[in-house]
Amino acid sequence: MKKYAVLLLFLLLITAVVLSSRIPAISSPGAIEAKYDVLAKGFRVGNILTSQRTADEGGVKVVHFENRTAVKASFLWFRYNLMTSERAVIKGENLVSYSLNKKEKGADVTTEGRLDGDTFHFNVNENGKKRTIAIPRSSYDHTTMECPEATMDFGATGRAVLKMLDTEFMTVVERSYRLVREEAYRIGDKEYRCRIVDFTDPNKSCRRWIGKEGDAVIMFRQDGKGRDGSYSVRATGLKRT
Repeated sequence: MKKYAVLLLFLLLITAVVLSSRIPAISSPGAIEAKYDVLAKGFRVGNILTSQRTADEGGVKVVHFENRTAVKASFLWFRYNLMTSERAVIKGENLVSYSLNKKEKGADVTTEGRLDGDTFHFNVNENGKKRTIAIPRSSYDHTTMECPEATMDFGATGRAVLKMLDTEFMTVVERSYRLVREEAYRIGDKEYRCRIVDFTDPNKSCRRWIGKEGDAVIMFRQDGKGRDGSYSVRATGLKRT
């Protein structure tokens, strides 16, 4: 029985079929574009393309962010498919608009969000079923789109706790951060300075390599564990378009 289990695990690993979908290019002149591989069980199962463009609008810094993800994997009897297209606009220190189109596990979800006065409103359409979620701005410090850990002061303890609006789950969570260290992340023949930060909340637990390239916040790597298991996302390319 033990031999059979070992053999089955071995077959599971060596017969993994990885089918990475091609992601359409993001056309945004003057933006910082990053490309990533998505890994699971040591196999590349998908890719991510992100774009960030910063502009001065009326004396206020505005960041236009776009993210496209494609994951398609088959491990014997297990299959997983994910396609997402995500956009966000951050004005000053506030997420002011957000949209997500996601196809996962047979679900087709469209989310539109906007900061309206002192409330962030989400309008969700999941397979034709509509709902609205309203979250007071006073209930959270930042949103997950802003990545405050890239620049915030961790103080002498190297730790911090923030109330975060998780745009994926559309709920406010208490997220605990720990600064591990600073180091260089290499992409090709170039090195980028970054922080390594651990964070945990009720939805996920991650270690993130994060830094800045010019005026753009860049996630270089993330090893995480969430509701759908463990994964690793690693930057493979970075350029200005």
